[in-house]
Amino acid sequence: MDIDYNLVQRAQMLLTLDHPLTQVKDILLREGYPQDQVIELIEATEEVLNYLVPPEYDENKIGIDILHPGEKVQGRKPSVDILIDKHSGKLNLLTPQYQETWRVANEVRKAIKTQRSAYLDFN
Repeated sequence: MDIDYNLVQRAQMLLTLDHPLTQVKDILLREGYPQDQVIELIEATEEVLNYLVPPEYDENKIGIDILHPGEKVQGRKPSVDILIDKHSGKLNLLTPQYQETWRVANEVRKAIKTQRSAYLDFN
């Protein structure tokens, strides 16, 4: 199924704002996005990405754990691949050797840029 690009962008923005996936799903459905697309996007996100705030970092950072190809989900311990500063939006790539880390980082950067542009346009 093709998922609406605006839906993907909106979900990325909400995740960047540190909303849990269940809340993102509820928000997207309330905003009128098609239920089948929302469910597919959330399920795919749950499979591929595990968003967490690791205890070793303070509350001003968001850690993103990426499931890399070949890794098994079951029995896997979370580890942070990308660290995002909530205030500055600066990304720190902890596993730059993986192509997936760069792909996710680029998507996060786009979402942050879009969010900041929208904020500046609004104010």
